[in-house]
Amino acid sequence: MDSPEREVEGVIRSLTQSSRENQRKALEQYFLPNAYFVHPFCRVPSFSNVNIPLTNRTVNSLWFVFFIYQWYHVLSPDIKLGIDSIAFDKQHNKLYVTLHQTFTLWFVPFSLWQANVKLVTVLNLERLRTDAHGNPVVDEDSPALVNGDGRTNGVLPRRYFIKGQEDHYQIEDFVKFVAPWGASVLWQLWQLFATLVCAVGVALLREPVALLRQNMLGRDSRTIKTKA
Repeated sequence: MDSPEREVEGVIRSLTQSSRENQRKALEQYFLPNAYFVHPFCRVPSFSNVNIPLTNRTVNSLWFVFFIYQWYHVLSPDIKLGIDSIAFDKQHNKLYVTLHQTFTLWFVPFSLWQANVKLVTVLNLERLRTDAHGNPVVDEDSPALVNGDGRTNGVLPRRYFIKGQEDHYQIEDFVKFVAPWGASVLWQLWQLFATLVCAVGVALLREPVALLRQNMLGRDSRTIKTKA
């Protein structure tokens, strides 16, 4: 990507709302071959070419990322999503995308299994030189950059490539994938209960805990005893 903030929406839509061939092209064009992938339900560690035993085939981590996006599309062919915000941390090469999506299992009638979720996707980027075909060149001494006489093939542009993707969901959102009929409501009730426990705990136990820390453990309890 030349401009991550401007191009990332097209990348996301190609991966989630497009054909198998367009998914493959997007991964090959924008991701590094050893890109990693982290999601609450699956994980692909970063690795380069690995030989498959008893075959002449090699695979890398991007190969598995492709199958994750394929299976995602198989389960829900008609993904609906919208981009809420995009922020690029250029100093640390991180791109933050907040989005919402509707995931519907196609084989469940009347769209009964439908997850309306929000998430934050963090894309870790790396800015690399490219060869004549726009592919990333990690090795600066690669033949793609150097002629036979040792001279570089001109000043080739640098582009941002995705070296890792991390999808972050609130618990109330990712449980919708496995239990869309009220599980998120139960979790919200648990959160409200936990908040009540915090309030009651402070009201009833702040002073006893402060005295216990001070008298028995010799700890400084001024931060506990100080009232707002």
